[in-house]
Amino acid sequence: TWAESAGSMSHTFNFFLASVRHGVRRVVFTTSNHVMGGYKDLPDGQPGDVTPASPPRCGTLLRNPEDRLKSGDAVAYAAAKLAGEQMARSLAAACASSPSRAGCFGSALGPRAGSTTTFVALRVGWCQPGENLPSTLNPSGSPPQYQTKVEGTGAADAEAAADSQVDENWFKNMWLSNGDFLRYFMASLNVDVEPGSLLLLNAMSRNTGMRWSIKETEAALGVKALDDSRREA
Repeated sequence: TWAESAGSMSHTFNFFLASVRHGVRRVVFTTSNHVMGGYKDLPDGQPGDVTPASPPRCGTLLRNPEDRLKSGDAVAYAAAKLAGEQMARSLAAACASSPSRAGCFGSALGPRAGSTTTFVALRVGWCQPGENLPSTLNPSGSPPQYQTKVEGTGAADAEAAADSQVDENWFKNMWLSNGDFLRYFMASLNVDVEPGSLLLLNAMSRNTGMRWSIKETEAALGVKALDDSRREA
């Protein structure tokens, strides 16, 4: 809901501000693929054409009505994540331009006011709770425990099946394995980040045919994604 989205924004902003005030060296923010979910239904998409620099398209509108009822459109959720990205970018710039941070936060600086906090944001793909196997991915885009329970709509015709297949392909192509998630996250803790900038990266496994580009991720972090939802399924 939008109320939950507003709460998420507040939590994120407060955490970021506290990190800066207390001189935390690095914040790794797990933002979301849903910030770019609108690319799912754009025509003429090509492998690797959704990059970290692509304009945001918040929300992932599912084509199948029953799946949409179960999972929603994710616009409010994505908006909170996009707001977090922008907050991180602004704070990174503020820290770099005012190393003492006196210009940003007055006298409430904390014991490590001379340090500079840097930010990495990972746009995490589909990473399920638990074993996180490609075989359990589904066209609703949400694990069963997070779905809204709905009665069947009777839309199990050929068109609905085709719509579900489009959605399922999108989600399978942005799968992030547990192993690749760990590799990305650990590398994000120590990678060099240019002061004043946000290092924003896609975080998906090396899924065959996906529209997400991870070449920027691998170049920046110095690690390679090893898993593929099409190979592991």
